Amino acid sequence: MLTAVVLVPLLLLSNTLAQDDTISEIQKTIYVLEHRMNTAESSLVKALGRVAVTESKLQQAETKLVQADVKRVQLESELKDMKNTDTKNSAAIAGLLATLQGKQTRHIAFSVGRSTSLTATGENKVITYDKIWLNDGNGFNKFNSYFVAPLSGVYMFTYNNLYHSNKNSFVLFMMNGKHVQSSQGYDANGGWGMSGNEIQLRLQKGDSVWLELGKNHYIYSNVYLYSSFTGQLIYQN
Repeated sequence: MLTAVVLVPLLLLSNTLAQDDTISEIQKTIYVLEHRMNTAESSLVKALGRVAVTESKLQQAETKLVQADVKRVQLESELKDMKNTDTKNSAAIAGLLATLQGKQTRHIAFSVGRSTSLTATGENKVITYDKIWLNDGNGFNKFNSYFVAPLSGVYMFTYNNLYHSNKNSFVLFMMNGKHVQSSQGYDANGGWGMSGNEIQLRLQKGDSVWLELGKNHYIYSNVYLYSSFTGQLIYQN
């Protein structure tokens, strides 16, 4: 009977101790789990922080890309404007050079003479010239003795012819088929003389001038070239 009384408390004590060990193990397990959870939470927080930093850098990079694209568009526009300006400047410079070259290099003047006499019987005759002293600009046509203006501008012309009383001279200055001016030589005393005239005219490029001997009139010349015709450009329009 005593043995039974003693064993019961011992069993109870043993069960109590076993329960305490179990509780201790559970507490240890809970502690370990809590520690792991804390560690995982800390790692997650750090990871989220890194993600936030990465997102911030991405936003900064996107902002820089947008700014770079805006700058590219501005530079392309400026480059286009520069090309347009260069094109306009090049055209203006080319035009100016052409104008300067035209004004500086186109010297126009001619001087010609006739070595034989001429009679106009029944109708006017173009006075032709067989001696060319000067033909700068090639305005004087040696085949028909017309002067054709290479440039528009103001020109001066002079002409002279020898006459005597028995055969008077009458010379007409013609422009584009119209009579503009004349010179006449007459000596009632039967002597010799020079007749001539000069004129300044505004010609357009392509206008023609020449001299005609009036019908039934006469000019005298020989190797001494008493008959002459000259002209020159004074200034361009």
